[in-house]
Amino acid sequence: MKIILFFTLILAQMTAHALTTEVGLSYSFSKKNFNATNYYQSESKSASLSFYMFEKIALELSYTESFYENQENDVTSARVIQQSSTIAGSDLIFILTDQRSDFQPYIKGGAAYIHKKALIKYANANAYEIPTKDGIAPSYGVGLKFKLTERFSVRLGYDLWKTPMDDGTKTDDTAFKAGLNWYL
Repeated sequence: MKIILFFTLILAQMTAHALTTEVGLSYSFSKKNFNATNYYQSESKSASLSFYMFEKIALELSYTESFYENQENDVTSARVIQQSSTIAGSDLIFILTDQRSDFQPYIKGGAAYIHKKALIKYANANAYEIPTKDGIAPSYGVGLKFKLTERFSVRLGYDLWKTPMDDGTKTDDTAFKAGLNWYL
């Protein structure tokens, strides 16, 4: 959380120099039914705010909420697993082409604060919360932006977070995102 505050303070100092500001929104939903009582579904919402400090470099502040639910039923038991996470990130983006180009591949890197929650519910029993560990994790990403107009673009990206686990190890959390960006 301290790193996000640090980047926000730097941003406040540099806003007078920012040439372009970009707002991005993305959403995804998926549901798979195996039969009437067995399914899984996931949903993700993201928002980002990018400040271009130079022609090819931007500071991006982002927030993502995701939710996953899996219901499993067999002849003897039923259970529902629910997992949710929030990710607040700060990344530097480097555009590999000119900012005025219609096709803009980019790479990014930074840090994110990750909060996760997991719950297992069994039929006719109490729900169990799975212990998780919140923390700051490095983040990386690649993507493409396709300009639709001077103010709007479609953005496709792949993000990776090295998330801390309870046992001291780290796991890779990944996301493929598609959304719209608006240049202010």
